[in-house]
Amino acid sequence: MRMNRKKQCGKHAVISGIRMPQLRCTRVSESGILRRVALALCACLLFTAVFVGCGTEASDEPVDPNKLQVMASFYTMYDFAQKIGGEHVQVTCMVPSGTEPHDWEPSTKDITRMEQADVFIYNGAGMEHWVSDVLAGLSNKKLISVEASQGVSLLRSAEEEDSHDHGTAHADEDGHDHADEEDAAVSNAAAHEDDAADHTVVAAPDGHDAHEHGEYDPHVWLDPMNAKQEMQNICEAFSKADPEHRTDYQANYEKWAKQLDELDETYQTTLENLSERNIVVAHEAYGYLCRRYNLTQVSIEGMSPDSEPDPGRMADIIDFVRANNVRAIFFEELSGSRTAETVAAETGVKLLTLSPLEGLSDRQEETGGDYFSVMEENLQQLTEALR
Repeated sequence: MRMNRKKQCGKHAVISGIRMPQLRCTRVSESGILRRVALALCACLLFTAVFVGCGTEASDEPVDPNKLQVMASFYTMYDFAQKIGGEHVQVTCMVPSGTEPHDWEPSTKDITRMEQADVFIYNGAGMEHWVSDVLAGLSNKKLISVEASQGVSLLRSAEEEDSHDHGTAHADEDGHDHADEEDAAVSNAAAHEDDAADHTVVAAPDGHDAHEHGEYDPHVWLDPMNAKQEMQNICEAFSKADPEHRTDYQANYEKWAKQLDELDETYQTTLENLSERNIVVAHEAYGYLCRRYNLTQVSIEGMSPDSEPDPGRMADIIDFVRANNVRAIFFEELSGSRTAETVAAETGVKLLTLSPLEGLSDRQEETGGDYFSVMEENLQQLTEALR
């Protein structure tokens, strides 16, 4: 069942743990006791109503005690969890629909939900900067926490590449290719080997989780083969939490893994013969996609879509577009297009959308979009820009 993710959660704050207030004993009247009991019952009913859904204030669907209760950090993790879990899971997406997840923070309501959950799924690789603090503050000892990107070969961010003298796809480098940066990719396990002892969680497949580093590109899921690894990790976590339905989880994984193979083949055959290989994007989110399909990413902004390029960077991008026959500038529906519009206006090229799949747009939600449909849209947009 597709869950409503339209409504926003309340104001969010940084949560580093949960502190329970001290309780004081006071003498109350019988009517006061009854009033407090009534309020407590109302609170319990409210909690049941809000526990499920994707970023909703209230859901019409009550918590199903016969299903695995799953918290997913943002949309792609939610979608993968739904696909692998099928009828056996009830998944809550933490980041509300239409919200850019990079700077999002969980609310106290989200923490309460996590205290009641069976499984928590997050991408890792620095995507959810709040994870370490939140997990350290939980008292939910039965929670199985899975870093979905475990086992994926990570790419350093452009800023880190600069600091390590590797370089990146900057506008003044005239077509630097991610496919030549295998030395810049590191295994997730190696990247986080010093972090295993920080807090106790169960992570698939090898028992440790990722901290926020900020030095790696977290958008691993845009390579279908990485998405397959993430689904496998989720499958293993569900099987551990709910061994009774292990066979179903495995069957679901195999079904979607086959579709990911087919998606990858479609990307390969569609993009391999295109003469243009440079994509100019607003947000530095497409390194894994470019590495997989031998493209070059030139980003106007940094890893976070909220970052602002300086005038020199904008001038370099404009010069690159003019010098390299770039036909389109890509922007994202969730984070807007101000800088992309500026470059397009200066160069006379068209604007196209390219989704990093951090969430669905209103249009995509209305048409029942998911990972596969959005990736297919992305391929159509890439083909239009590069042919």
